[in-house]
Amino acid sequence: MTVESLDWVKSLNVMSNERLAKFTKYEIMTLVAWAYRRANPEHFRLCADFMHLFWIIDDRTDEQPSIEVEREVANIKRVLKDPSFISPEQGVLERVCQSWWKRVVDELKPPLATTNRFLRDFISYLDSLPEEARDRETCHLRGREEHFNLRRRTGGLLPSFDFIYIPSDLPDEVADHEIVKKMSIVTGDLVIIANDVYSYNVEQSGGQKRVAHNIVDVVLRERQKGVQDAMDVVGAVYSDLFLSLVDYYNNLPTFNEPEWNEVLREYALGLLDWVEANVEFSLGSQRYFGAQAGSAEIRTNRWVELLPLKK
Repeated sequence: MTVESLDWVKSLNVMSNERLAKFTKYEIMTLVAWAYRRANPEHFRLCADFMHLFWIIDDRTDEQPSIEVEREVANIKRVLKDPSFISPEQGVLERVCQSWWKRVVDELKPPLATTNRFLRDFISYLDSLPEEARDRETCHLRGREEHFNLRRRTGGLLPSFDFIYIPSDLPDEVADHEIVKKMSIVTGDLVIIANDVYSYNVEQSGGQKRVAHNIVDVVLRERQKGVQDAMDVVGAVYSDLFLSLVDYYNNLPTFNEPEWNEVLREYALGLLDWVEANVEFSLGSQRYFGAQAGSAEIRTNRWVELLPLKK
């Protein structure tokens, strides 16, 4: 499916051959293979395209001005509500999202409650992108709480988690249960923190604007005690959150409908898969570790030498 999903990306003509070659080296399918390991082939293929869609959006909006990001986001939101919608200019991201979302609707036929929940969370992610762009433009630096409030949306994790069960009928009564919601949020925070730790070196080399939305930099600015101190603090937060996740998993609620319990169990296992998936993908991705990606040195020693600032 790696070839099929990448062929889909190529067919969209959304990036140059040079950027596509770099994009391929990130090996996003490693993330997909771990995160959605329980999906059937039809579902898995759309999971793969969804993860590629996220990275296309990230690649395109990462340096766009906020007004341009807002325009692209507005058109994507229209496509999500009406897959047949075509704007007069038909932006790149609109076209990519339309190609993917129409297949989700046609092939997976997600139930109404599941669809509405996914669209709510995906639109929340999209709405966060102009906010992130405005932070870049104004050099706005966030504190810890404000950072998480934004990163929980810009990370796109809730819609990614929704996609674990998108072909299934999971009513709001189950999905909105306090323990289920807390488990989703904690899983997202674990992924965000780990991603920020792994990506910190590359991001800090790009200067303050590039690293501003990284929790390591947030804590570093907060404590003023150096990078290792910030890493230690972030690591302690991660450990506490992981213990909370295990506790939530061991205390999942049960309902009178057996099929609800089965879908919930698969969802909970999928969240655990996501924590492991993010670690495996990040350690093996050239995006963060270059030629050392996947090496025993990175996995065992867990030390990196900070890169110099790019000129």
